[in-house]
Amino acid sequence: MKQLLKQSSTQLSAASLISALVIATTTTLTGCSALQPANVPPMAVYRLDAVAPGSSPAPATATASILVGNIRAAAGFDTSRMLFMRQPYQIEEFQQSQWQKPPAAMLMPLVATALESSGVFKVVLQAPSAVLTTYRLDLEILSLQQDFSSIPSRIHFKLRAHLSDRQNQQIIAWREFSISIPATSEDAYGGVLASNQAVAQILQQLRVFCVEQVTLAAQARKKQP
Repeated sequence: MKQLLKQSSTQLSAASLISALVIATTTTLTGCSALQPANVPPMAVYRLDAVAPGSSPAPATATASILVGNIRAAAGFDTSRMLFMRQPYQIEEFQQSQWQKPPAAMLMPLVATALESSGVFKVVLQAPSAVLTTYRLDLEILSLQQDFSSIPSRIHFKLRAHLSDRQNQQIIAWREFSISIPATSEDAYGGVLASNQAVAQILQQLRVFCVEQVTLAAQARKKQP
């Protein structure tokens, strides 16, 4: 009986030792694999940094001021993910490329810079601001996506603008701007370059729109008795 107990004890000790070795080996391998870099390419991050060409400093007689309100984005476009389509109505996302911030957030300082360079506004502010300005510009990005349904692929950018007179709280003009720019390459970076070109051209059109409407509003005020 003692011999059987001794044999069983020896077998249990051997089994425990083997089990311990297996656990130790598994832990070591797991730890090593955790230290190894994953075979996944890093996320590429891009930004919108386009500025409308030309600059005209505001004259000393300029009195108009404008607030660039919070820029909204249509459903599905309020994201930092870079979007594309290969067929109508289906929106997809690049897996390894994204914007630094949602385009609406990156667009606000670019719009402010474009308006500052127009030579019409003495002050250009960005929301949020409690300062009462003469005008307010509200914008909504309707679309910003790369279209691969044709070659070369194209960036489609559409923006809606509402210009309001803050003294009487009325919209004095609105307009939709739309542009399509061919990409220089069939990838996300080609779309980034085209996006910046599209934004630069829309900023130029937006600046002209605001200058025209503010000039007309000023002329209308002078004609009032």
